[in-house]
Amino acid sequence: MTSSGIYIHIPFCKSLCPYCDFYKIKYNEELAEKYIEAVVDATASLSVLYNSSSFDTVYFGGGTPSSIDGDLIVRVLDALRLNFDISPSSEITVECNPSSALEDFIPKVAVAGVNRVSLGLQSAVDLERKSLGRLAGPSRVTTALDICHLSGIDNISLDLILGVPGQTLSSLEESLDYCISSGVPHVSAYMLKLEEGTVFYKRQDTLDLPPEDTVCSMYDLTCNTLSSAGLKQYEISNFARPGFESRHNLKYWNDETYLGIGPGAHSFMNGKRFYYPSDVVGFMRGDMQCIPDGEGGALLERVMLGLRLSSGISFLDKDTLEEISSDKTLAPFINISNGNLSLTHEGFLVSNVVISKIIEKIKL
Repeated sequence: MTSSGIYIHIPFCKSLCPYCDFYKIKYNEELAEKYIEAVVDATASLSVLYNSSSFDTVYFGGGTPSSIDGDLIVRVLDALRLNFDISPSSEITVECNPSSALEDFIPKVAVAGVNRVSLGLQSAVDLERKSLGRLAGPSRVTTALDICHLSGIDNISLDLILGVPGQTLSSLEESLDYCISSGVPHVSAYMLKLEEGTVFYKRQDTLDLPPEDTVCSMYDLTCNTLSSAGLKQYEISNFARPGFESRHNLKYWNDETYLGIGPGAHSFMNGKRFYYPSDVVGFMRGDMQCIPDGEGGALLERVMLGLRLSSGISFLDKDTLEEISSDKTLAPFINISNGNLSLTHEGFLVSNVVISKIIEKIKL
């Protein structure tokens, strides 16, 4: 039986980035303590429903998990192990802002079993990073990497954003060079999206954003540069050395089960999708009900998620694959070999359009 993953949402941030649309609020020490109490209580309640499930990944996301005291992360991990069947070999990830007080935070969580850290570099270029509301430059990120290594954590990912205000191909090279020279085994590189409700969305007409063609070239540069350095692209936006792929995130793309805890957190368990409303106060009351989000695991869903992976999918029947391959407009964007369908590099750039066309050809 396949093990599930657990996602814990930590909604606190010391400052709110203008591009981020994840659910978050300004950090408050007293509120953070009470929130973690609510998370611990929720693990006890949920264990009654999922006591037959086993889990082998835990992911603390946000928000900014490193904005709270490391002892609070430890408290959650203790509660998870008390209430759920957590494998001793679990991948346990914490997202961190390099600006946080990691000298204290990382050693605490490492002792409690955290063995993977995702650091938000975003850019190694000062002006680009400041336009994103990020303060920690390469020197601080290097310090954060040193803290991780000294604490026994070598499975580290760096986040990059492509297409940020003022970015050029040459400035992106500077960020990529930093990632490679740092020796991290994983890089996530996301193209900036102007999400409704964010400061960037409201100010989009005033932002010095690179043209779309340039952003596509940035994606090409990222893929080629990281690949040449041994970081293989395994998903549209993710690159890793062999064995360092994110086990937790692969559960999402492989349409496997996961349990989300916290406001805005989504779950897929026992064939059902559901999520908590984005409301810290409601979650802390302890009586907030999850909202049903339909069935999970349907064929079209598996296609949509699986085609994000470089490995593609191999569960479509022969007739469907022939129908897809007969569409000449799809030829530059797909690979079909030995019953496996995957997207090409060009296909990844226009994945939404390509996947939609593929789905149209699937007869249910």
